[in-house]
Amino acid sequence: MQTVGILYPGDMGHGVGRVLLEDGFNVVTTLVGRSERTRRLCASTAIAVLDSMTEVVRHADMILSIIPPTAAQTVATDFAAAVRETGRKPVFVDANAISPMTAQEVGTIIAPTGAPYLDACIVGPARDVRGRCIFYVSGSQARLFEEQYGQSLRTHLLGDQIGQASAFKMVFSGLNKGLAALLFELTAAAQDFGFLDELLHRYQVLLPGVMEALEWLVPTYPMHAARRADEMAELAETLEHYRFSSVMARGTQQTLGAVGQLRLAERDPERGEHGWTLRDVVDALAREGALKRRA
Repeated sequence: MQTVGILYPGDMGHGVGRVLLEDGFNVVTTLVGRSERTRRLCASTAIAVLDSMTEVVRHADMILSIIPPTAAQTVATDFAAAVRETGRKPVFVDANAISPMTAQEVGTIIAPTGAPYLDACIVGPARDVRGRCIFYVSGSQARLFEEQYGQSLRTHLLGDQIGQASAFKMVFSGLNKGLAALLFELTAAAQDFGFLDELLHRYQVLLPGVMEALEWLVPTYPMHAARRADEMAELAETLEHYRFSSVMARGTQQTLGAVGQLRLAERDPERGEHGWTLRDVVDALAREGALKRRA
């Protein structure tokens, strides 16, 4: 029976772990240095908690890195040290929202260990991994990933180059995050002008599909805006590295960063993590004036 290590079981990680457990895989992790929230999410599943990264490497056949983009290289470095300590070489799959340049840098950390390395990204909502998430995978071992885990995790192979999956995540996520950022800016202005209700109604009439998507995307921003701003920094760096315009990506990064600084989920704990609607978020941003420049 295959054993999968998940670093770490946050929103997406614990959802992936739940699917794999349901399908008969062993799933392990370590919670050293993890937040209380990650500990609670892990406790809601039967993921086995081990004492250290070294123990995860000792037991796992594959390790999925599913973390905020700023920590991708740190986790890869910790993994490489554990491989050297144990002599075991599980497949390392970086499934983070990172630029292809960062994915290649992670590869340079993993390569000296001899452990197989895959570039991956996950597209879809953490609350429905089995039904709506797709794992996009690239690298020389991509087909092996599909053969071993494709029955549980919907998989699409992009090619054999490290960086392809990360680039896909960048350009895909830029659209939905850009839509959210644009909505935040426009509705903040509409609130000041006194016609927010009519604006949202007209959007719904003329752009029903867009608004349907935003109705389930926007309520996740009180918790995740800061992390998504970091993802948009990775997108902007990708576009700039390959000499494409990054005006919209940088603007999205700035807007989401301003939203993230409000820490709305912490300031309104009665709503918890899932008690927001699109209108709740829009009203909170207008009330705080986070997107209005000071004179």
